[in-house]
Amino acid sequence: MKNLLLLIPIVFLIGLTTTAQELTCADFKNGTFIVPKTSEESPEYKLVRDGNSQMEIIEMNGQTITLYGILEWIDECSYKLIYDETKMNLPEEIQFVNDNGGIVSELLKIEDNCFFYKSVLIIDGKESKRIDGKYCAQ
Repeated sequence: MKNLLLLIPIVFLIGLTTTAQELTCADFKNGTFIVPKTSEESPEYKLVRDGNSQMEIIEMNGQTITLYGILEWIDECSYKLIYDETKMNLPEEIQFVNDNGGIVSELLKIEDNCFFYKSVLIIDGKESKRIDGKYCAQ
């Protein structure tokens, strides 16, 4: 009987550790995410992903701006983003991104329900611009 009483808490603890879910990079390939403000000037926006496609929905100055992207997965935690010119007219700065091969993003860490990343634009073989940020599962 004494051994049975000791076994109950052990089984309970094993159950707790095996049911805890760790997020992985795969959890950020599909779904709706929020990209929080990074400064007073930058808006919070919504990111909607479905495998190889992405929409960025930005509310700014009473207007909704939607950007469409194509994701090319490099590996489980890295991808290249090219904006989809078949779904929208590309403003000059976004056309510049596409003309230079897109933006490469990679996972830095996953914390709680947020994915911390770095994104770089490579121009003439050199890292031209780096953005660090995060997006969080809704």
